[in-house]
Amino acid sequence: MKTADPTVCRLNEVDPYSIQSGRELDALIHFQVFNKPWHLAAPCYSTDRKTADELKRDLESKYGTPIVTGKTAMRVPLWFARYEVEPGNPTEVLAETYPLAISRLAVLRALEKS
Repeated sequence: MKTADPTVCRLNEVDPYSIQSGRELDALIHFQVFNKPWHLAAPCYSTDRKTADELKRDLESKYGTPIVTGKTAMRVPLWFARYEVEPGNPTEVLAETYPLAISRLAVLRALEKS
């Protein structure tokens, strides 16, 4: 778990398709997507597989939309994460790792809902 200053990250100031894993992304998800109190430590959403699995379940519950993940046919980026609100119109992000793909999708979904 990492602590972070919530004033450092703003949801509308990041590119969800290219943001990198790390403390800033974890804090962004924790404080801005889930509205957790700033004094609570942010889990390692963007780097830990188990935490990313929990994030995926939380997002599916929060938004009521299943998230599909998997490996791409490309060498890099290796992972995708997507959801589909309207049939035939999926929204997808790509990333080098599974946790980063889920984390990017969390930011994108929150941006679309804001």
